[in-house]
Amino acid sequence: EGAASIAADGQTLYFTACDRPDGLGDCDLYKTTIEGDKWGRPVNLGRNVNTRRWESQPSIHPHQTRLYFTSNRDGSPHGSKNIDIWYCDWDEDEGEWKPAVNLEAINTPGNEVSPFIAADGVTLFFASDGHKPNYGGLDFYVARLDPETDTWSKPQNIGKPINTSDDEQFITLPASGDIIYFSSRRKDLKGYQGDLDLFMAFVPSFFKTLILNIQVVDECSKAPIPAAIHVKNTLTGRVAKDSLTSSKTEMQMIITYADFGNPKDSIKVANFEVTAENPNYTRVVRMQPIGRPPMTQDESEAEKVAGDTTVIITMGQRPVIGTEIAEADYIKRVKETNPKLASYNGLVMEQVETWDLYPLLNYLFFDAGSSDIPERYILFESEKETVGFTDTTIAGGTLDKYYHLLNIYGYRMKKHPTAKIEIVGCNDANTKEEKIANLSKDRATIVYNYLKDVWGIEDSRMKLTVRNLPAVVSNLKDSLGIVENRRVEILSSEWEIMKPVFDRDPKTFPQPVTMNYTLKNGIEDELVVRRRVEISRGSEKWKTLTDIGVIDPIYTWDWKNENGKYPTDNTPYTAQLIVTTNTGAECVSDPINIPVLQVRTEDKKIERIKDSTLENYSLILFPFDRHDAGPINERIMRDYVYDRCMPSSNIEVIGHTDVVGLYDHNQRLSERRANTVYNGIMKTTKGQVGVISKRGVGEDEPLYNNILPEERFYNRTVHVRIKTPIGEE
Repeated sequence: EGAASIAADGQTLYFTACDRPDGLGDCDLYKTTIEGDKWGRPVNLGRNVNTRRWESQPSIHPHQTRLYFTSNRDGSPHGSKNIDIWYCDWDEDEGEWKPAVNLEAINTPGNEVSPFIAADGVTLFFASDGHKPNYGGLDFYVARLDPETDTWSKPQNIGKPINTSDDEQFITLPASGDIIYFSSRRKDLKGYQGDLDLFMAFVPSFFKTLILNIQVVDECSKAPIPAAIHVKNTLTGRVAKDSLTSSKTEMQMIITYADFGNPKDSIKVANFEVTAENPNYTRVVRMQPIGRPPMTQDESEAEKVAGDTTVIITMGQRPVIGTEIAEADYIKRVKETNPKLASYNGLVMEQVETWDLYPLLNYLFFDAGSSDIPERYILFESEKETVGFTDTTIAGGTLDKYYHLLNIYGYRMKKHPTAKIEIVGCNDANTKEEKIANLSKDRATIVYNYLKDVWGIEDSRMKLTVRNLPAVVSNLKDSLGIVENRRVEILSSEWEIMKPVFDRDPKTFPQPVTMNYTLKNGIEDELVVRRRVEISRGSEKWKTLTDIGVIDPIYTWDWKNENGKYPTDNTPYTAQLIVTTNTGAECVSDPINIPVLQVRTEDKKIERIKDSTLENYSLILFPFDRHDAGPINERIMRDYVYDRCMPSSNIEVIGHTDVVGLYDHNQRLSERRANTVYNGIMKTTKGQVGVISKRGVGEDEPLYNNILPEERFYNRTVHVRIKTPIGEE
């Protein structure tokens, strides 16, 4: 029995035995394992390993997946008289060793003997007299296997003082790799006893260093952030500090073998506590484990950095979007009887029975010096296009109906064939552009011809009148008032021609009218160049809000899409805040959902929910600079308003003015006009109403823009809002 190799498990022994009864050749390789406290019966490794020739000097891989050995067997590319290193791989499926393979990358025409595979499984030591350089006889060499390519490095002589001019053979190293045990025929050391004495040598160890890189970046933009850095080795207590700035964006800390404590403890991993602080962010602590740097026996290699670890600490947070939504009136009314809706927080689109009165301004305005009807007015091309038009089917609000002014008069004239009108052409009589011959006549004529040619109104029913300034002149001391005098007036004593447009259809209103988005950038405000809120409903892009500033914490929104429309189904809103940084990066918040609830009048009837009618009446064409109602408004109040003021009604009277004239004067005028309407209601009803309030807001709460003359006329109004429970009208 001869050369042996014990496996890494400490329980398995591979060895050489010669001239055994079960042997296949001179010397074979065997395996035995410990059974209890004794070695078991040795087993011959079989014909894939052993031959009729000589096999010896086994070295087993730490995982017992490969066996290296020496042999003079047939099959060597250098003949059977020299000794080569061979190996066999273990076949897990078959449960046996695969056929032996000559290690041609290592073997030479000389002799290669006593292989030893190190604890890493890839470093092979062996003795050879065929490799160069050679100090004499058998020298020790080392080669390394690349597992990825399955190729061996070129063998290197391990050098003096291990190798000598005599033979060196049978090398072995413990797993730590810091001691070499070997045999040699050398005679240069005291105490040698004879042939192939055993020797040992200590391997000098040099430890490489590692670099710990620390960066601090913004969570969203990934831009570097100034921060104070504190690093503590939790094993040794070593502390390192540094400050990151706009110009210095990385801290480097050198990790040495000393960071792993007492070498006797063989600690493989040390934890480093990394703390980053910035006054504008929350303090962040990160624990970073670092593996012990490798050792080397090459002093020059120790000067090289073994590797680096980069720790990127993120501070701040992504943008955050939230909502502030007032409780809908509908929810307030039903939550006691419908607990499922008690916590509802979103948009309610409630359909309400409405009565809306739209006063009809009987003025058509022209541009300076022009007798062409402006494009904002809606005109038909022929009498054929008028078919199906009525004054009660015009979509939209007050101005939408007003721009059908000529069509409304045409429709009513045809409906009431005995009615007559007067068409009065006017100009401002002040500006150079308006002092054109026949300008007033041309303006009246184009209106006259439209009603005649398109609506088929007979000449005998239309009187054409021409003048400079209108009979009721707008303020000539104000440029806005002057513009208002460039008009055609349509007059009639017939109420059916001049009466307001009245709608009695259910309408759907949003509750609440607006909501607030709460916006938090999450990053430093200085890094933000713009923001937007993207709103969708299902797969439909609904609205993108871009005028939200860069630091404003709240944005008020009216629920409408890009076309000014409200939702018509229950698909919820989804909103995200997108913040664009000064680097061009986009930081996106988590999405939030806002529910939508459509409530129809039919639903409320089925569920027996208390409902109300909502009525809106507007009074215009008050006598200039006066608060008395005038004949048209008195007729509207008498025919429409007074009878709708019930003992259970909630009534609101609001006076408005435009911006022509002095602010304080307009404020007082709006209050007096509101008071006129209020007094009329109280007198007629004898005060038998539920709740009634009045106020004048002057110029402060305009119902329309004050840019166009018709907008200013419609702003000179008293608005009456009546809400009455259904069934109590």
